[in-house]
Amino acid sequence: MLVDMDYFYAACEELRHPEFKGKPLIVGNASANDKTRGVVQTCNYEARAFGIHSGMPLSDAFKLKPDVNYLESDEGYYERESLQIMAMLRSYSFRMEVMSIDEAALDLDGMDYGEALELAKKVKKSITERFGLKCTIGISSTKTYAKMACDAAKPDGLLVIEDSQVLEFISGKNIGKLPGIGKKTGSILNGMGVHTIGEIAKLDPTLLMTKLGSFGIEIYLTAKGKDPSKVIEQGAALSISRERTISFRPASAEALDKMLHTLADEVWDELNKQGYWFRGVSLKVRYNDFTEHIKNRSFSNNEGSKELIYESAKKMLEGVEKGKRIRKIGVRVFGLVQRKGQKTLA
Repeated sequence: MLVDMDYFYAACEELRHPEFKGKPLIVGNASANDKTRGVVQTCNYEARAFGIHSGMPLSDAFKLKPDVNYLESDEGYYERESLQIMAMLRSYSFRMEVMSIDEAALDLDGMDYGEALELAKKVKKSITERFGLKCTIGISSTKTYAKMACDAAKPDGLLVIEDSQVLEFISGKNIGKLPGIGKKTGSILNGMGVHTIGEIAKLDPTLLMTKLGSFGIEIYLTAKGKDPSKVIEQGAALSISRERTISFRPASAEALDKMLHTLADEVWDELNKQGYWFRGVSLKVRYNDFTEHIKNRSFSNNEGSKELIYESAKKMLEGVEKGKRIRKIGVRVFGLVQRKGQKTLA
């Protein structure tokens, strides 16, 4: 079962800003005062009706719909919502893989399709009632086919593709509908005269391996109805982060250090609230031209120290480009593990 939250960032913002419900809304990575220089992170379906889509430059989006409503993304808020949704999904006690902030796969081993359908209906109802959000669910024999069923059922849909229906469901679809096939791989396959998933199944697998390596074998098996993907058990959350847009120009070393302390405090407070250790710290710096610098530091053990978050971020900040003006800074902890026992935290 693949659960995908519908237009998640924008949907979360509609909860806080009900005045935007039913109106075109974009969530992007630029401030409201300089909103033509970033990109669309997500948008609601009212905005998509005008041709706006994720990844589009904001300047292009505003050409399509000059008066579209716009909000700068608040990733800390979306992560808090995600943590609660993932905790609810995990409460059903199936093996679960958190695939992104708004998507998770559950291994319903032991259930038949009728039971899985009833569970999916229950999940959709619970998410709507508890969080005021909508999701789409796909159910099939493997993670990849469930993902494809989910994509086909959007928005706010539910689609079951049983084992006997898989080949009919996937064969006529464009190769771009197969998860993992992007522009580069698609271009290679098109150059081989392949445009549908069914045509992949007719190729010599050794030729696919020559062209695409091990991924060629993966897509060959998937196209043949023998998808090798598995649900990989993970922690309940991918990460916790906090970000701040810098309102002062330029940012002094002292001001940046103070901001790092604040961000580390906020991340630490959320870790305590949710009850996690962490195994890595990440620093994200966005410059005034919207380019980004991201560095990560991983640890061999579960950690629980506010000072470690701050010191790690401070060390990574030393590696940023000194001559560029910083627009936003963020601190993230990842590799989260649910706390057990009574270990004392610093």
